[in-house]
Amino acid sequence: MINQDQQKRLEAQQSSGARTVRPQQGQALKELADRHRVLACFLDLIKMDTQADESVKAAPSSAGQLQLGAEIMQQLRQQAAALKQEIKLWRTADGVVCLQLPATSGCESAAHLALLAHLDTAPDCSGAGVRAQLVKDYPGGPILLQSGLILDEAICPELYDHVGDDIIVTDGTTLLGADDKAGCAVLMELVQRALEGQFAHGPLSFVFTVDEEIGRSADLVPLVDLGADFGVTIDGCEAGELDVATFNASACEVTVKGLSIHTGSACGRLINAIKLAADFVSQLPADEAPETTQGREGFYHVCRLSGGVEQAVISLILRDFEQEGLAEREDFIRSLCERLNAKYAAKAAGSADGAGAERFVPEFHAQYRNLSAVLQAHPAVLELCRQAYASAGVPVREHYVRGGTDGSNLSYKGLPCPNIFTGALNCHGPYECLPVGSLLKSLQCTQALIELTARAPRTAVLLGSDAAALDWVAGEH
Repeated sequence: MINQDQQKRLEAQQSSGARTVRPQQGQALKELADRHRVLACFLDLIKMDTQADESVKAAPSSAGQLQLGAEIMQQLRQQAAALKQEIKLWRTADGVVCLQLPATSGCESAAHLALLAHLDTAPDCSGAGVRAQLVKDYPGGPILLQSGLILDEAICPELYDHVGDDIIVTDGTTLLGADDKAGCAVLMELVQRALEGQFAHGPLSFVFTVDEEIGRSADLVPLVDLGADFGVTIDGCEAGELDVATFNASACEVTVKGLSIHTGSACGRLINAIKLAADFVSQLPADEAPETTQGREGFYHVCRLSGGVEQAVISLILRDFEQEGLAEREDFIRSLCERLNAKYAAKAAGSADGAGAERFVPEFHAQYRNLSAVLQAHPAVLELCRQAYASAGVPVREHYVRGGTDGSNLSYKGLPCPNIFTGALNCHGPYECLPVGSLLKSLQCTQALIELTARAPRTAVLLGSDAAALDWVAGEH
């Protein structure tokens, strides 16, 4: 059903001459998938629910990720057997699926490239029972999803860059799962093409990670076993984007201690942790929140507030592109807690709960770091990516991600790792969509990177900060 606000938006767009677009089901999508093997693979992968669950401490955090990993392994074995090729395929105890292919003849000295995509989908929205639908030759205008939700420029400003494209959408009741099953489909297709001998390549690793959406995946990748020289994640973002920098990130939990007294005798004694927490939130900079910042501006974000009168917990994430900026944000939180502890000290002094002046107690957890510094120390890696985009005919836009990628932590673990787009838009919710042309461009760019890496000596990539080596990679060979 369309709610009142959506109806008003729809009527306003129709009055301006915009025609409402209704997605197609069934045969039209099947016919398109029959023409593009990578799309058929993607549509198969999204049938399985792999939603990550932050409340589960085991890895992976959901059974669906194990089930999809097992399905992918079975398909990879079948591909190799059908082509009479030998592969090295295994799954770690944490559910990470890894496949390695040796270099083709003449490419043994090439750098070892790892390609990574994640199996899980975001906990923000259900990924169960995904019903993908097709907008054929998108003519522009609002897209009316089957549930009544309206996907338009107000929701997705990039949408009108895809007029004339075929676009995969949801029915409006689940996310699509293009983040990151589109990346997984790209990896599956590239394995198939490599086994078919469609291109020469150096040593390759294909890694299907778990629990990326809850920030655990990088710790689970078996880097020593892989032995790769550099990597690339295939995940999210608009066509043409090459992610070369991310936020520095930390999480913070502020425990707020109150004192619960029966309301009949609470006067002068009760200390309401909820009201103290509200005071804390009100003193965060209003112009430094996700909804009030853009570009390279950092922020404070209150993402959860739980508890009651006796105790409340404020969960925040802190983001800044500069490491010094992140440290300053953590210092601000500490200072705010100290000020509020002093403010409520008089009331705390007379309490009988033993909390004393420590009503606000912050605890910080490092999440990830800006990968930019690592990539700047390995310029040959980025140059290979730029050349790959050029070879695929895709204009490159080097992008500062207002978030993180697996590459953020992998880069600091010794695997320089930028990110190549999949083309997915509006991830993590029912408005998620995937322009098919963008998915195909992602595949082309990633294959071009494999082919270019096959011609780049390992020393040229590893010693990329050396001017001569960088010239070699950037030159014509």
